[in-house]
Amino acid sequence: MKRIKLLSENLINQIAAGEVIERPSAVVKELVENSIDAGATKIEVEVSNGARDIRVADNGGGIYKDDVPLAFSRHATSKIANQNDLCSINTLGFRGEALASVISVAKVSCMTRTADSESGLKVECENSEIKISETGCAVGTTMEVSDLFYNIPARLKFMKLPQTELANITEVIQNIAISHPEVAFNLLHKKHSLLKTSGSSDLAVVISEIYSKEIIKELAEINFEDKQFNLNIKGFVSNPDYTRSNKKAVHVFVNSRTVKCPIISKAIDTAYKDLIPAGKFPFAALDITLPACDIDINVHPSKKEIKYTKPNLIFNFVYSAVKNALEGTRLSLICPSERGHSPTEESVSLGNLDLWLRLTDPSSPPQDDRKIVSFSKFADMKDDEIIEFSIPAKKSEPDFLQNKIEFNHEFTEKLQFEKAKIIGQFDNTYILIETNEGLQIIDQHIAHERYIYEKLKANKSYNSQLLLTSQVVEVDFEQASLLEQNLEILTGYGFELEFSSQENLNSGVKFKKIPQILAEKNPENIILELIEAVKSNPENMENEILESIACQASVKAGEKLSLWQMEELISNWQETKFNKTCPHGRKISHIIPTKEIAKFFGRIA
Repeated sequence: MKRIKLLSENLINQIAAGEVIERPSAVVKELVENSIDAGATKIEVEVSNGARDIRVADNGGGIYKDDVPLAFSRHATSKIANQNDLCSINTLGFRGEALASVISVAKVSCMTRTADSESGLKVECENSEIKISETGCAVGTTMEVSDLFYNIPARLKFMKLPQTELANITEVIQNIAISHPEVAFNLLHKKHSLLKTSGSSDLAVVISEIYSKEIIKELAEINFEDKQFNLNIKGFVSNPDYTRSNKKAVHVFVNSRTVKCPIISKAIDTAYKDLIPAGKFPFAALDITLPACDIDINVHPSKKEIKYTKPNLIFNFVYSAVKNALEGTRLSLICPSERGHSPTEESVSLGNLDLWLRLTDPSSPPQDDRKIVSFSKFADMKDDEIIEFSIPAKKSEPDFLQNKIEFNHEFTEKLQFEKAKIIGQFDNTYILIETNEGLQIIDQHIAHERYIYEKLKANKSYNSQLLLTSQVVEVDFEQASLLEQNLEILTGYGFELEFSSQENLNSGVKFKKIPQILAEKNPENIILELIEAVKSNPENMENEILESIACQASVKAGEKLSLWQMEELISNWQETKFNKTCPHGRKISHIIPTKEIAKFFGRIA
């Protein structure tokens, strides 16, 4: 065995840097977080030389002259002083490792100046050695990192393609910009701005600057609070019919720190269960604020992992917040003159009546029971057409959309909800409706499926019908075993099955009882659907069974409907909480705008 030796300081720093600086995006993250901790309101990041050269400039407080040597030393920081401070960390950095790690794997130049200094300081670092001299510069700090990993060939060898590294850096800036909307960011590559935010402090504005203005129309705002446990969550989540192909647009922050948290991710996924298709993901930008003493962020040097003292509480809190936002817990009307002042307002059509709505805080009751409302047909909507209505203080359902608001007696007759103007059926599959926005096309099967699914889930009682005769459905041994193993669960949903063994290890399954809404349906299809449902894991089985019942009970594509059947179907569908998608996540409705139709026929330019 070889003799034990004490490693050199530079080698120690290089080894430690492997935990903090694993790629160029990590350098950007650490330097930008330092800028934010220094109180910066403007941060510019410039990347070049295949992401091996990085410049981060800020207008923060700068580094004091006497602190400069310490700033580049390991385990030296201004953010904590003793062990107790680890229980109340309110800064992004606190370990005192970032700068020491960076200068051990790159050549670094730093210019910094505090507001009370007449001149600045220039610091040059290479191989963990630093040289300090005076220079003229603006208040703040500019860090220039060059030749990243020049002295670690192995790390340099495993760097990704420049465009991949740049994409990772962009993702880091996106996350930090969204979690700190009060800070203006500018990310440059080859003198071109890749990402720029204004530092408006308005999260909706920042999201529109990073993504697009159109995305705001697809988002529901969250502002949810639990005063008992001092929890708060703010941000936006997308409507169920707006999805992405990956989870990169799910931005999660805890106390304004970007984290990768399985608990929060699971809560978001659960809230969207039966709303979006498999393999699709929502957009989310959520910042959860909680007491620093209730979390541990000192799990890993990257500070992305987090532990909670009450993980179940966090899960339930996030799940409830997202679910309430998706349900549109409460809506308040706004006057046309106020339109455009909120990113969460939208136009909602009730029959032929168009109303402008603004989402309000679903976690707190209204200040009083009276609200002032503008209403009218969209074409002649005026500010002076005002009525009053009462919101029952104890209710949390989206009363207005469900047409349950208790209007003042003298104004009741003024507001009439007209039935949807149904044009007819197309291909005995789609219901066509005339709206103020244009031609609305609704898939009759999945609209009906959404209504039945929500009705079944809400009732929690499943009436059965005894069948005197029923055909035997042949299934293989494995399928029969699955059904028998879950017989108790199926009984709870109104099914009673009878099994009979046959030759070749096959079995016959016959219904003795069946949910009433399935009485006229094909037994073979029902059995096959149930087999697929019970194959799912236990936590999804209830949804799968209910989806199966709803799917089988719904009107089918190709089924001709009378006018009153269409009217009833559309009325029931409009009452559902989640009327944008079916339980499997498919879109229910599509509108072809009137302008688009007119443009096609040359009526408008």
